[in-house]
Amino acid sequence: MITKMFRMIRKTARYFTAIPLFMCVLTTASAGMIRDTELESGLQTLMEPLVEAAGYPPNSIAIRIIIDSNYNAFVAGEQIIYVHSGLLLNAKSAEEIIGVLAHEIGHLKAGHMPRRDAAIADANSASALAALAAIAVAAGGGGDAAAGVLIGGQDQAKRKLLQTIRYDEAVADEIGLSLLDKSGISASGLRDMMQRMAAQRALPENRQSRYYQTHPAAAERLRTYQDHVTRRAGQTTPINDEMLALVDRLETKMRAYVEPPQSVLSQFDDADALTHLYAKSIALYRRGALEPALTVINDLIDMAPQDPFFHELRGDVLLSMAKPDAAALAYKRAIFIRPDSPQILLNYGRALVASGKTESLTDAISALEQARDGEPKWTFVYRQLAIAYGRAGRLADADITLADEALMMGDTQQAIKMAKRSLSHGTVGSEIQNRANDILYRYGAATE
Repeated sequence: MITKMFRMIRKTARYFTAIPLFMCVLTTASAGMIRDTELESGLQTLMEPLVEAAGYPPNSIAIRIIIDSNYNAFVAGEQIIYVHSGLLLNAKSAEEIIGVLAHEIGHLKAGHMPRRDAAIADANSASALAALAAIAVAAGGGGDAAAGVLIGGQDQAKRKLLQTIRYDEAVADEIGLSLLDKSGISASGLRDMMQRMAAQRALPENRQSRYYQTHPAAAERLRTYQDHVTRRAGQTTPINDEMLALVDRLETKMRAYVEPPQSVLSQFDDADALTHLYAKSIALYRRGALEPALTVINDLIDMAPQDPFFHELRGDVLLSMAKPDAAALAYKRAIFIRPDSPQILLNYGRALVASGKTESLTDAISALEQARDGEPKWTFVYRQLAIAYGRAGRLADADITLADEALMMGDTQQAIKMAKRSLSHGTVGSEIQNRANDILYRYGAATE
């Protein structure tokens, strides 16, 4: 049983081992995720000076947002930073959000994920399970419980894993502060946040968990940040008004999506500011009040006709109202203003397919193929593209696309089945033949 559980942890850890700003927790893939072009690209905009300072190409680090009220952010096995919705909603300043992102880029820059995987692989199943469980408990605030999990914890592999965590966090702190310095951004947001952390996590030493004792303490890191802010006094510049407005819009939109609609409406119902009307329209949409939502969105478009995200939301509402033709026009306008937006292209293609018009299928397939190319690991895109291919009578294309979807979901048997089926439609193109035979060869199935 322990071995089976460890395999599950190892598999999860490879892709979702959390390397958060101030603690390491095991995060599962079951958490809800918001895929929203505006939220993700907005956070990427905030990161731009940090990404440049780190020597990465523009937009080479992706952002994904997890619906979780806990204040957290972490990196996983690729150049992706996962941000909890609680970070945006609970941060006290733009400097704080940017500081968190700087720290996470520090983890990526230092290459911590491969080393973390090696440390986990080096531990035997029982000790690694105990260590990871204790880390998760301690991260959740259960210091005494974590100490109990780690009772008798003299195992060398366990200590090595915890030492790796401690070292990684210190290195990410150092790199993150350096990136803020190069970008001319104050670390005061990190300092202020660490003051809150220190107040929350301050416990007598005899009550601290083993994890907490071997991990950089909040008080220690607070001193580091405070010293840094003091030394850099007068050498940073305030966040400009444009960035502050962006942060306000991102926070407001996030609140509109994750808080109960009635709560959002009570906050913004009488407001006339553009961002507040935006929140109101989202809340009405989520509540199912589609006609009132559309009225507010139309007013927003009158106020800011070149805002692609207002047109995108208009498309969402119209699609929910079973008006796919009108929705397609709204998405098309959004794409015209903001080309190369995979999520908007996806919905544009879906709306065209939903229209039921044969003549729209060519445009639908084109949009969905662009969405797939822009988001090559998003399984939902493959499913929608397969539907469009099927509606257009391109059955071999549909089946090989479903085979690719199955592979990404880890279902090799289904992938083999769909690859075989893609070859059963008579004469098929060389690209489909090669892809299907590659799947069959790689996963041990002979072609028929």
